Amino acid sequence: MAIAKMKRLRVISLARQRDELLAKLLSAGCVEITEPAAELADPAWTALLHRDGASLAQLRSQQSAVNSALEALQQYAGLKKGLFLRRRGVEERVFLRESTVTKALKKAGEINDCVGKLRQSQTQSSHLQAQRLSLGPWASLDLPLETGETEYAQVNFGVCPAGAELSALEAALEEAAPTATLTEISTDKELHYLLLLCHKAEGEAAVSALRRQGFSLHSFQEFSGTAAENIARIDARLAALEKEQQTLLESLAKMNSAGWSLRLCADRLNGELAKANATQRLLTDGTVVLLQGWVPSKERMRVLAILEEQGCAWELTNPPEGEVPPVLLNNNRLIASMNMVTEMYSLPAYGGIDPNPLIFPFFTLFYGFMFADMGYGLVMFLAGWLLSRRFRPKGAMGNILQLLMVCGVTSFVCGALTGGFFGDLIPVVAEVFLHKEVVLPSLISPLDDPMTVLILGIGLGCVQLIVGQCVHIFMGFRDGEGVDALLDVVPWWIVFGGIALMALQGSAILLLLGVLALILTQGRHAQGFLKKLWGGISSLYDVTSWLSDVLSYSRLMALMLATTVIASVVNMLGTLPANLLVFLPIFLFGHSFNLGINLIGTYVHAARLQYLEFFGKFYKDGGRAFQPLRYQTKYVDVLNDAGEEVS
Repeated sequence: MAIAKMKRLRVISLARQRDELLAKLLSAGCVEITEPAAELADPAWTALLHRDGASLAQLRSQQSAVNSALEALQQYAGLKKGLFLRRRGVEERVFLRESTVTKALKKAGEINDCVGKLRQSQTQSSHLQAQRLSLGPWASLDLPLETGETEYAQVNFGVCPAGAELSALEAALEEAAPTATLTEISTDKELHYLLLLCHKAEGEAAVSALRRQGFSLHSFQEFSGTAAENIARIDARLAALEKEQQTLLESLAKMNSAGWSLRLCADRLNGELAKANATQRLLTDGTVVLLQGWVPSKERMRVLAILEEQGCAWELTNPPEGEVPPVLLNNNRLIASMNMVTEMYSLPAYGGIDPNPLIFPFFTLFYGFMFADMGYGLVMFLAGWLLSRRFRPKGAMGNILQLLMVCGVTSFVCGALTGGFFGDLIPVVAEVFLHKEVVLPSLISPLDDPMTVLILGIGLGCVQLIVGQCVHIFMGFRDGEGVDALLDVVPWWIVFGGIALMALQGSAILLLLGVLALILTQGRHAQGFLKKLWGGISSLYDVTSWLSDVLSYSRLMALMLATTVIASVVNMLGTLPANLLVFLPIFLFGHSFNLGINLIGTYVHAARLQYLEFFGKFYKDGGRAFQPLRYQTKYVDVLNDAGEEVS
């Protein structure tokens, strides 16, 4: 359980075997193909880099079409979506059939065409509905909307704010154009809809006078005939469009069965895109290709077998000086659930140490310590187990569910030690509804003895800090710097031992020896005696940092109390009416709320203790994740002939 050792791989293959070689490596899933940066610094090599952008663009277009079709089926045909979709196992030979892509792309085209027509029809409906809405206030007007003038008269349609006084408009009109008339056609909460008739000679003066009162002209350039006639035509067209849309929706609903083939195709196209992207990193003169990459040392024989089968020339070496290999963490499934915690911080440097086996016991124990409830632990475990069994998720979601199960177990165990089962549910329910006194056995009560809980939490924290220092010493000896590692750590052990001894027996001798050791050792890397001495003296200030680290573990007690108190309050509120029908909804809502907020809060605080307190003692970060050419599937598991997952 450590960081995998990497080998630098260089391969020369015939250009005509390129696609077959990449397909084999894709199936193997253990080679990261990189662009040969050193060679590309030479113009002679640069000329050999041919990027096939056309095939990449075509694959992306096909992927977009399939994804659009899947989204359409989810929206219109009820195709299931969400975080938890059950993955199906598919044999690799079935997965790689050309018909997988061909048939699915044809079906995706039909779905997308149907959706395009539906959306076009919906756009037309929206436009027509907007037109109908604008014509509604004029429906009672028996006058063609295109009417603009007669031989002597000018016809104007207009609106003004609903708050405007029509008498004021009529008075202004009377003064500016005595022969003009202003008729209200309709009104609503926002506007008055008005018809202005006036002599052509007075038209400009009439409109100008009304504008000063908030009047504005309204035109109907798109329409001919009366408003009622246009509304009737729009209603007929809307009915036809609605029928058309219903037909299209029924057609889409019938295509729901294509969902599986589209998902299979989407995963297959992801593999093809991975191959196409890898192709962009190869050098070729048209006859041979040069492939360069990384392979884990433990997978080298598997890769070399593929290269021998393809008749390639290859070279496998240790990482060249100046090159930093990618990082692959080798852990079993249980420890691998810590990947999500580590990756949220940063992957370890290639020359560092895999922190997952180290943080696994502490993270899960701290998580359980903060929850400390058998009921919540049982819910967490069952939720993780059922979801994992039902949907078989991979990657981050798989790690989350695995971690949820483990933390559920530790929460149950810690809850058994504190006597918590949904807080004090059993004693309270027994007293209120059964009129009996029931006391669950416990070794410690968070509410009655918080100081003991605090001491336990800080004690666990001190153990983790000491483990971090021991790892620092181990890494120092591993890297040939054992003496430095001991001098970094041992003087602090003497200081803390001295503090404990002084607290227990009142003797300060060991503490003084520890302080002297710090002064003599912590400035050893500085230049000159005075700088060394000052470095040692200034290191004494780090006592505050250590004190801060130790006190940080008091959050273990605080979170345990928070969970317990909220659970107890929920139980108290639920049993106050002494009515089971009232109790049940309060119980379900209250404990769901408590579980939900503490799932997140406890994770954050448990992770923080790893990042700030534990990692600071030994962790070297900055690694780059190993990204091999492999199947990146979302919906299926690709299986070999033996029924095992390919990669």
